[in-house]
This record gives sequence, structure tokens and C-alpha cells, in this order.
Amino acid sequence: MSFTSSRWTDVTVASVAQLLGGMGTFLVMVTQMLAFQQRGAAGYEVAALVICEALPMVVLGRPIGRLVDRVDSRVLLVSACCAQALASLALAQAIALPAVLAGVLALSAASAVATPTRQALLPAMVTRDDLPRASAIGQTAATIGMTAGPALAGFLVGDIGPHATVRWAAVGFVATAVAAFAIRTRRGASAVTDRTAAAPSPVDDRWTLARDRMLRTCAWGLTAVITAAGAVNVVLVFFVMGTLHSTTQAYGIIDASWTVGILVGAWLIGLAVRPRTTDSGIARGLVFSAILICAAIVAMSTVHGPWWIVPCYLIGGAGNAGLNVLAGTLLGRRVPTTALGQANTALTVRIQAGSVIGYIAGGVLLAATQPRWIVLGCGVLGLLVAIAILPVVTRAGRAGLGTPEPLLEAEVAA
Repeated sequence: MSFTSSRWTDVTVASVAQLLGGMGTFLVMVTQMLAFQQRGAAGYEVAALVICEALPMVVLGRPIGRLVDRVDSRVLLVSACCAQALASLALAQAIALPAVLAGVLALSAASAVATPTRQALLPAMVTRDDLPRASAIGQTAATIGMTAGPALAGFLVGDIGPHATVRWAAVGFVATAVAAFAIRTRRGASAVTDRTAAAPSPVDDRWTLARDRMLRTCAWGLTAVITAAGAVNVVLVFFVMGTLHSTTQAYGIIDASWTVGILVGAWLIGLAVRPRTTDSGIARGLVFSAILICAAIVAMSTVHGPWWIVPCYLIGGAGNAGLNVLAGTLLGRRVPTTALGQANTALTVRIQAGSVIGYIAGGVLLAATQPRWIVLGCGVLGLLVAIAILPVVTRAGRAGLGTPEPLLEAEVAA
């Protein structure tokens, strides 16, 4: 990076925008889910809704990454946020299934541009030493948004109806577009920032995730853990309500405890990472976070009372925060600034694909076996994968791959 001080005002504005954007997206999606349930929609309709929400990033991840690195970040954010608002207004009028699915696809496509653009901006706002703290702030804001969105949907749908609720989400997206003008830091090959006298270096399309063994290993390990966690998310309600014979209130508290773990864990991880911490040390921390999540899932499969799941979920949520904060820090450190959009979308594509596979696997397995065995199997499988990649990451550090390849260093210095 070519600057010596961090722009915390930009971090704050971007984090608030991330909070509003995440809250708006989840508000719209949960509202649509509730609307489907109210009119007695079939299972395939709900499945189609979920798939449409995840599809744009999975299919368009690579071109979106190049777009984020080539186009002025302010232009992208304003355009994407306005598109989110327009898609929400269209959904507020949609009734037929094809219209709803088209609106969700449009909203998800716009979100698939806005989110990695903000993620790629974060390393440009702060110094290398401040990156873990900034990642923790961004992760906290995103988690609050993802938590507040569904809760707000539950209140608003019952009070003012689904169509009015979605219109309020459009207001939130307009606010994120306004916030884009308040962020002074800009990136993208066409952007000129006030940190330097000239435009940033041109995008180098030679960067790929495959060229960095440490990042590649961590990315695939992260995908495996997300896949296992996705299957557990599908099974959880059946495990808590059916196997453990719990109440809806207990289920709500249990589900919320994961988020509490994320919020606490994000700040702890942000404080734990020091300027002298090496990239290989961060990568090992990321793997240990994955091990923590899977161990918590395995422990959860052994309980015989619903309240014992709460400490397991708190621990798992803290591990989830470790994955998010450390992955963001590692990308910010190792990826050239001109390729951060491609790097963030490459990771997000794998996470989204893993989530979809996990959702499908959880639904299929429920028809074949009991929820407890699915939770145990997912935890053990994720644990084995995480343990298997730990020596690979360790060897990469010892072999001198704990720092970016020389070409990447040249790109950063360019």
C-alpha cells in the first residue's frame, strides 16, 4: 500500500453500508419466504427461490471479479445499490412465481456486485497493520445486518404486509447508494484516488487463486466446512424440534447464539492478530477456526437436551468469525490490490456453491437417516478435511510459500 495512515471514517461508512445492504437483502428474502408460506407454496417453489438467490454469484463470479477490479468502485456501488432498490420495488409489485423469481435474480445479481466491491475496498482504506481490526468491524456490521434482516421481516410482514416490507428494503438500498458518495477511498482501473497523483495500476489478469498454494488450500478447506455447516443448517430445525422435542422459542435462541458467537469472536480475532503475525500464521489460524467449528458440530450431535446446543453454537460462531476475519486479512495481505475483486469473488463463489451443495445434501439426507447422524457425519467430515489441510498450509509456510510469489510482489509495487 502507498499510504501510512488508515481512513477509519471510510471503514465506518462502508461498514454501515454493508450492514444496511445485508439487512435489506435478508429482509427481502425472508419476506418472500414468509409470503410463499402464507399462500401455501409448494416445496419446489421455495427451493427455486433459494437457488435464484445463490445462482448469480456462482455463475457470474469470475466476470464480476474482473468488473470490480476494472471499474471505478464508486460507480459500481452506486449502480449496484440503485439496481437493488429497483429490484426491491419490482418485487413489491410481483405476484406470479416467474415475476418473483426474476426479481430475486435481479436483486442477487446486484448484491453480487455490491458486496465484493465493498470487500475489495477495505484493504485500500487501511494499513496492513490495521487490516485485522478493520475486517472485524466489517464482519460485525455484516453479521448485525444478516441478523436484523430476518428479525425485522418477521415483525414487518405481520404488521404491514410483505409488499410494504419490501418497499422499506428499497429505502435501505437507496441509503447505501448515498453512502457510496461518502467513501473517499476508491479503486478500480478507471478510478483516480486522492492518495496518489495518478490512476492505480492497470488490472493484471494473470493473477489467479491457483497460483497461491496457501490461499488455494485455505479456500477449498473453507468451502468444505461451509458445505458441512450448510447441511447442518437445514437439519437443525428437525434436530431441535423433532429429535430433542424442543419449543420454537428454544430454537430461536439456539439459532441466535451462533450470531452472538460471531460478534464476540470477530473482535477477539481482530485483537489477537498482530502486525508481526505472518501470513502462514494467519492461515493456520484460519484452519484452526475451521477445526473449532467442526468440533462444535460433532459435540452438538451428542447432546440430549436443546440447551446444550447453545455453548456449541457459541463456539461454532466464534470459529465462523475466525474464518471470516482471517480470510479477509489473508486476502488483503497476499493479493495485489489490482486483483482484490477477483480474489473476493473467487472465494465467495466457492462459499456460495458450498452452501447450495450443503442445503441440497441436508435435504436429501433427511429422507434417508436421522438428523443426529447427519449432524455427526457433517461434523466429522469437515473435521477430517480441516485436519488434512493443516499440514499442507504448514508446509507451504516452511517451503517459503508463506509470502506471495515474486510476481505478486511486483504487481503490488507497480
